[in-house]
Amino acid sequence: MTALSYSNGKLKIINSVMCYPDGYSGALASADVHVSPDGKYVYGSNRIQHNSIGIFKIDPVNGKVSKIANQDAKGEIPRNFTFDPTGNLLLVANQNSGEVVLFKVDKSTGLLTDTGNRLSINKPVCLKWVKKDS
Repeated sequence: MTALSYSNGKLKIINSVMCYPDGYSGALASADVHVSPDGKYVYGSNRIQHNSIGIFKIDPVNGKVSKIANQDAKGEIPRNFTFDPTGNLLLVANQNSGEVVLFKVDKSTGLLTDTGNRLSINKPVCLKWVKKDS
């Protein structure tokens, strides 16, 4: 996970932190990155052998990221993930295991808790929220 600053049309690296757990030596294949709706945390999906979501805290003063944890994605090849509009839930599309997994977001820590809710879908790779017509 690399934090960048942007000024006058130029990007500058602030810091970089491994998205995989410390000591991990398998294949590297990350897919998706999203900042939490409150801007306090950033999450990244790790695919292939590890199948997890890396969780990072964003320093509000300097923009640096620091790793908090890696959450098991509860499936194979987590491609895309998305927060619900309230930021209370995170849905993960696990492509090879054919499920969308629902996690509860702890807004005070950034950590995720598996709710046990699953939606079977053949090879989910992208999740989008749409507004329901009233």
